[in-house]
Amino acid sequence: MRILFILDRLGDECTAAEEVPESAVRVIQSQRKLQKLDFLVRNPDYLANVIIKGWEEGRLPAERLLDGRAVLEDREPELHTYRMLRDRHGAYEPLNNPLSVLRHLDLIAVRRAGRTSDEFVRRRDYYLLEAGAAQAQKLRTTEPLLAWYDQQIAYVAMATEGMSGAQLKALQYGHEEYAQTPEGQLIGGVTVRVRERLKAALEREGLA
Repeated sequence: MRILFILDRLGDECTAAEEVPESAVRVIQSQRKLQKLDFLVRNPDYLANVIIKGWEEGRLPAERLLDGRAVLEDREPELHTYRMLRDRHGAYEPLNNPLSVLRHLDLIAVRRAGRTSDEFVRRRDYYLLEAGAAQAQKLRTTEPLLAWYDQQIAYVAMATEGMSGAQLKALQYGHEEYAQTPEGQLIGGVTVRVRERLKAALEREGLA
């Protein structure tokens, strides 16, 4: 359901085109982008860092630092941190099983895009269908245990608004723990350092 919520809150609105599935309402283009967004949902320390960086760059108002504090301190992040493996493109976890379930239920559709040859496809696009959007809304009202993930994804939407995939990649690779993780190993956390940065930012803005 985490992937369903990600598509619902973080997907771009669909525009009519030949390759867009019927009843599609939102899309995330490329698995790499989907993985980067999933990484932020699963790693509150890295998400809080994106919020702090947005404040430093002037993209986010100072009040959003309070959201960073909620992400990092108020919502038991240690209980909801799910580290990801590092591959040659960064954070990665196989998504075949959850995507297969969502496709089987006709909640999403996956389309190949950017074909350069019969053997090579540049990317895969992930579409949320109307039935998927309806199911996401139903789960928000009937399954309170999923509220943490839905709120976390809302924080990701706020923190990454207007950011490109390249900017997200640069932020993640800016952490030594991330950049120097060997392929096939779990990416280490940055909680201690981000807490120190957040504390200094809140004090500077008089929000501590």
